[in-house]
Amino acid sequence: MNTYQGELERGIIAKNLEDFEQAIKYFSAAIALENNHPEPYFYRANIYNHSLQNYPAALADYDRAIALKSDDEGYYYNRALLYLNMGDLEGALEDYEAALKIKPDYALALWDVALIHSELEEFEQALEELDKVLHLAPYSAAIIHKDKGNIYYKLEEFDLALEQYNQSLALDPYSIYAYKGRGTLYTTLGRYEEALADLQKALEYAPDDTDAKQRMAHLERKMNI
Repeated sequence: MNTYQGELERGIIAKNLEDFEQAIKYFSAAIALENNHPEPYFYRANIYNHSLQNYPAALADYDRAIALKSDDEGYYYNRALLYLNMGDLEGALEDYEAALKIKPDYALALWDVALIHSELEEFEQALEELDKVLHLAPYSAAIIHKDKGNIYYKLEEFDLALEQYNQSLALDPYSIYAYKGRGTLYTTLGRYEEALADLQKALEYAPDDTDAKQRMAHLERKMNI
């Protein structure tokens, strides 16, 4: 006889094996047996959101999971990711804030909030939040410094941007994103040889990176190559 727990466990195994259609069947069977547990709704929502891009189905399942368990920061965080996929920045911010109320030191949520504020051109707030993330997650410092460099570049505070990109690359000399950012900054400053070296390095590590190729093409036009 099939049980709720058995169907849930089979669903988790199928999900881990990336057999998503079968996983959905197991999670749906678990829900049919007992519909008052948040876990199968949450797992099924993650498949709809991250793997199948069925956003309406994902939203319905996240809503149900949160209705059943409203004190889990991970549920709000993943629904925020869904809202980002749907292009709803305000919805994402609301869910990130809900997650942070439950877990104030949730670095990933705060990091995403900072990036949204940067997208909304609320740069000073974004920088403050990134500094908090740096304190909470110092192991991610290379990426955070790159993100701060991007913001300072947008603010046209080029000296500060360069400082941040340099710090990022000192921590991670293989960061294509920092090379792209610094290469673009050097292009803007007319330091073309340094820009060329950085963008060549980015393409060395990621030869198929379309963005790096576009930045290189822009630089080559500037250099009349």
